[in-house]
Amino acid sequence: MELYINGQKLDITLEDEKTVGDVLRSFEKTAAQNSCATIGIQIDGKQINAEDFDKAAEAPVDSAKRIDLSVVSEDAVCDAFKSAAENIKDTVELLGQIPVQLQNGGDSKAKASITRLADTVDNFCHIIALSTLFPQKFSAIKVDGKSLSAFFEDFMPVFNDLNGALSSGDTVALGDLAEYEISPRLTALADAVKNI
Repeated sequence: MELYINGQKLDITLEDEKTVGDVLRSFEKTAAQNSCATIGIQIDGKQINAEDFDKAAEAPVDSAKRIDLSVVSEDAVCDAFKSAAENIKDTVELLGQIPVQLQNGGDSKAKASITRLADTVDNFCHIIALSTLFPQKFSAIKVDGKSLSAFFEDFMPVFNDLNGALSSGDTVALGDLAEYEISPRLTALADAVKNI
């Protein structure tokens, strides 16, 4: 059996592992000691999801020719938060230009900035999902005194208002929301995670 971690083959020697589950549990123990977590499993090219895991884990170890594991480290999540903070700052700068763009006929630039905002928020939510694998490190993050989940609970209605203003063509509301509602929230978010 061959074991690959993030595409890199590991030299392993099986000891008492009799099932695929034994191999995975052994790896998880080592990963946890190194502040890493498994986020994806493929066995012989087949993606193993939660429903298939128990059956796959019971299989004899010699039934699997190759196991590919996708792994993320706590350090990688820290780096992702820092990178996201920089991306957020750039996005805030673009959002600040939306009112002027809308007044000067730059609707396409304003829409591109809003698309960038949506991508930035989507990326940040993905990082939050990964951070939940390391609660001891990341659960204490606060944005203006709120947990990340409480922050986004308050943020999403404003984001939805922005989407509504975009759909209805309300350029005044669009500019005001971008400049006065969303930008300050994103700045606070970036400040909360930039030094993790």
